[in-house]
Amino acid sequence: MPADAHKVNRRRPEPVPTRDPAVRKEQVLRRRLGDVLVDHGVLDASQLDRMLIVQSDDRAARGSRVRLGQLLVDRGVATEDEVARALGDALELPVVDLSTEPVDLDEARRLPQSLAERLGVLVLGPGPRGLRVAAVDPTNVVAMDDVRLHSGQRQLDVVIATPSDVRAQLERVWSLSGETTEATFLTEEPAAEDDEAPTDAELDQSPAVRLVGAFVADAVRAGASDVHVEPQAEGLRIRFRVDGVMRDVMMAARSLHPSVTSRLKIMSGLDIAERRLPQDGRARITVGDRTVDVRVSTLPAVHGEKVVLRLLPAAEAVTGLSGLGLEPDQFAVVHEVLERPQGLILITGPTGSGKTNTLYSAMSEVLDPERNVITLEDPVEMQLPGITQVQINDRTGMTFARGLRAVLRQDPDVVLVGEIRDLETAELAMRAALTGHLVLATLHTNDAASAPTRLVDMGIAPYLVASALELVVAQRLLRQPCPSCSESQLPTEEILASLGLTLTDLSHAKPVAGRGCVACAGSGYRGRTGVFELLLVTPNVRRALLAGASEEQLVAAAGDTYASLRDAGLAAAAAGRTTYSEALRGTRADAYRDGAPTAGPERPDRRSGVAS
Repeated sequence: MPADAHKVNRRRPEPVPTRDPAVRKEQVLRRRLGDVLVDHGVLDASQLDRMLIVQSDDRAARGSRVRLGQLLVDRGVATEDEVARALGDALELPVVDLSTEPVDLDEARRLPQSLAERLGVLVLGPGPRGLRVAAVDPTNVVAMDDVRLHSGQRQLDVVIATPSDVRAQLERVWSLSGETTEATFLTEEPAAEDDEAPTDAELDQSPAVRLVGAFVADAVRAGASDVHVEPQAEGLRIRFRVDGVMRDVMMAARSLHPSVTSRLKIMSGLDIAERRLPQDGRARITVGDRTVDVRVSTLPAVHGEKVVLRLLPAAEAVTGLSGLGLEPDQFAVVHEVLERPQGLILITGPTGSGKTNTLYSAMSEVLDPERNVITLEDPVEMQLPGITQVQINDRTGMTFARGLRAVLRQDPDVVLVGEIRDLETAELAMRAALTGHLVLATLHTNDAASAPTRLVDMGIAPYLVASALELVVAQRLLRQPCPSCSESQLPTEEILASLGLTLTDLSHAKPVAGRGCVACAGSGYRGRTGVFELLLVTPNVRRALLAGASEEQLVAAAGDTYASLRDAGLAAAAAGRTTYSEALRGTRADAYRDGAPTAGPERPDRRSGVAS
């Protein structure tokens, strides 16, 4: 057979005309899909020729045709998203993200599960132009006829979705009718009884238990830190916070809200009869072989109570300091200060910046049978073996200040204070640091240089701050490029200009970015890394503190030991641990150096990741 015989097949004569418009549409698609993918730049003409040869050989071997789009995905030539967009262009149909589409569970289950999975079809519910249906392959005439047959609807409003999206949503839909729940709740306490509240029997007979189990299990598998259950006028919206960013997951029927809320309250030991006041509770769940602690918070809103679940990592998930993202020189500084017998170490940053995780990582470094370690936390987020952890409870009078006084009478070597909130706690922490204890605490400031001045503003004498403070660590969490779809990619000129960089500054950098794939839900990011700013209290900084120095003067006094969060973000982007756009989003410009005159010695230029 001539080597180019298959290429001739690609330009075969037009098929015999048919009166069936669906069949004719499929014949046109089979000729056009590859061309659309070529037009999109997903593959070139030679790759298309090779894939058509493989498709023809597979058909001869199996006796059935393999869809070109599926073949390209299986061989790693194209992603599901790229094929779906090409299908949309070829058929002039919209491509949707099913996590943002409301699903009518009763309508979705009209099509038998095995058939829906085999055909790659999800019935979404009534739409303005007929029954709305998401399909992997809209040209599948049999699938469309089955939907019409089981739904009794002749008019279909068809949209395109990726196979992974359809499979995931079908799994969620049918998990509600299963006999077991994917997430098993281990701590369920009896709630207050109320005539209007659903009973346990009623909850077990409703899909609420299975719905809660399904989306909580999904959240654990997705690595979410929070689950938001939000009643809206049009339905019950479920959202996850993954890598610090909110992500829509599903829209359930509005009628499920009372039962779902009651289920969440029961499993966290809350009062299901109380709907007018916020409540807080805890639960423990198992998903497969994983056990996760959950903090549950309710909030009365216009359309009903909103519930937020904070998924707390297990103690074994705590990484050491080396896994946080510290630069080698920063790691050496932090490790050395943690070895000191006394002094105050402050971790600063906004809510959600990873301060608690850094504290636990630091605790794992100082954990030693020869040291007595006690923590004061509000709340205790994860239980660490080998240390004494104390829960703060303002309602019972167990405040940070009272707890710290008691802890200092317990012969501690290391004390962790979850947060310095007031002058009394700050003074006690200072005195503890000056009397032979190593104290670790958090403080809400935007950067490291602001922490000493914040303590002075609270009423602490500058000489106490200068004597007790050893190190301030400010931090942020930046998203990492998805390892499944990341590739070398230069940042845009607009991003570089916003960062004060040029392409010349990237000569030694390795910038990467994610294209977006199924693994990262199209975001291009998966996982987070920390970036850190350290203010080491050197003799120069101590003298500046005693003299009542401003934040700018403290940075100048720190000299080479100081590098801003923006510098750290750019160094991480240059190394490929994050992207330049994420560094721009997650860090602010250095107010003490960019546009602000400062004194002090010159420091290495970390913007491009190399010394100048």
